[in-house]
Amino acid sequence: MEPTTPQDDRSSFRRFHVESISEDRSPEIDRTYGIADGVGATLEAYRYVGAGDADVSMRGAEVEGTRSGRLDPRPDHIVFWIADGTATVEDATDGSVLTAVPGHPVLLSASVPYRFTADTRKITMLHLSERILRQALARRGRTVPGALVFGQQADIASALGPLRAILRNRAAALSDEQVDGAGRAALNAEIAASVVEAFPLVVPDADERRSAAVLAAQWMHEHAAERIALRDVAAAVGLSERGLQSAFRRRFDETPMERLRAERLDGARTDLRFAAPGTHVRDIARRWQFGHFGRFAANYAERFGESPSETLRRTREAAERGTPPRTSP
Repeated sequence: MEPTTPQDDRSSFRRFHVESISEDRSPEIDRTYGIADGVGATLEAYRYVGAGDADVSMRGAEVEGTRSGRLDPRPDHIVFWIADGTATVEDATDGSVLTAVPGHPVLLSASVPYRFTADTRKITMLHLSERILRQALARRGRTVPGALVFGQQADIASALGPLRAILRNRAAALSDEQVDGAGRAALNAEIAASVVEAFPLVVPDADERRSAAVLAAQWMHEHAAERIALRDVAAAVGLSERGLQSAFRRRFDETPMERLRAERLDGARTDLRFAAPGTHVRDIARRWQFGHFGRFAANYAERFGESPSETLRRTREAAERGTPPRTSP
């Protein structure tokens, strides 16, 4: 059964439920959690349920086995806690690592990519939209430029205690489709307020927001499919080519062209996973500015552990079966 997920209509209530195995999971789950590259290791059967609207929803998953993978930026901010076992989450932007323990809520900011390893049978997740969290911050007089990013909270008793109490007391109402209109809006606002109260907001200073390396990385992400060179990236952020190389190495420990190649490979992989019938690997390689097909195939295999033709083959097989394509870690 395909999960039903909240839509853009903020007033509508949705309930969702799916029981399946990892290779047959819905593409909607991939988009929700930013796991287009799949979940590695030994995830077999899983059960995924939840309820709520597009601003706030509570979801739960029961799974078997150890999972690992990468969560790319997602539509929602997610507060999660595990009931047993362990889970390790690494911020893919700065390498900081957090180990989740049972019962301790952890917040995953929507715009931040993460790498994870989880060996837990049951996980509970609270999804919150950027919109509802900004409204909660605005009520506290906070206006934040750019994407919202939250830090973690180590103070379980005084900071996380109220959040856990609200979630415990409001879980039934959150899942009740009879709670709608003003009642649903008030419920969402109360839960969002408890989240922004519990987790510290990370506000980069002006120097960080203006960092030439960060701006260059954003510009390359937006223009990766275009025919651009190092001089174009440098010109876009007002630096010399040598200055950009130095700034990028200091900030990201890689060169701008290494980042551009990674962006293009990621784009090609996404296109291969959702390719239309009749698409050829060379078409996608050219679309992402890879002029040397053999070098593209080698770089692709090094990054993703399979050839581009293997990815496309699995996409075609999945289309014939009527199931989403299975991806390797």
